[in-house]
Amino acid sequence: MKQMKFFLVTLMVVLMGVSVTSCLKGDENNTWQGYNVVKVTDNMIAYVTFQTIDGYKLVTKNAVSELSGVNEGDFVYMVYTYDSKTDVDPNSKTINITVNAAQKISDNIVYPVEMNKDEESDEYKSNKPVIAISDEYLKPQMFDNYNVIIPIQYYAKESLDKHKFSLVYYTDKLKGKDEKEGLTLYLRHKSEETGEALTAFSYRTFNIREALSAYKIKYGSLPANIFIQIQKNSLSNGEVPTTTTPVSFEYKYNDKL
Repeated sequence: MKQMKFFLVTLMVVLMGVSVTSCLKGDENNTWQGYNVVKVTDNMIAYVTFQTIDGYKLVTKNAVSELSGVNEGDFVYMVYTYDSKTDVDPNSKTINITVNAAQKISDNIVYPVEMNKDEESDEYKSNKPVIAISDEYLKPQMFDNYNVIIPIQYYAKESLDKHKFSLVYYTDKLKGKDEKEGLTLYLRHKSEETGEALTAFSYRTFNIREALSAYKIKYGSLPANIFIQIQKNSLSNGEVPTTTTPVSFEYKYNDKL
């Protein structure tokens, strides 16, 4: 229940973006609070270091139980505080932070599926819909060349851990029906809960390197756009639509990463 309260409280804040900071007590106070999706770059037990999507290095000053099992390359969503005068080194773009709450959001499966052979398997199907993965503030975006961040709104009851998300791409149909140029992925949502009625929010990251590689092999280049198809239902009745709704974003490979 602690986890549910944490994410419901921060829902409206994180909807402003994957990287948000705000002053806690007015313009004259030096204490700032941040909300970030970050990538683990090192875990030395005593401290953990992260990289933000805009290139900052974050270093923890406190031990956090939720971070004890994370490894290099994992992604975490966290809330933290820092002193803007004493904790920030603008030259090295390093910030020393105190972590208030954190959750690992990576290790989500990306399934390569053959449409004509495997599409009916329950393993690749949703048993719950999602509300949305984009709005006026947020939409899916790439953290780097291969890891996509998806902001997911859905219905839950008590435990977000009982909600699992995966992506499916069809190896024999990498482009969707209406997409002229772009890789198409399908978001799947499975839940062990019943009677979900509370609006929940989670960031999830997916490594789509293999899907991008398959696209490049087939079409000779990386896609200009990525389409994520969702089974969208804004009602809390738990019904999974038989049709999907696309959300697209531009993809640009950065050879400097």
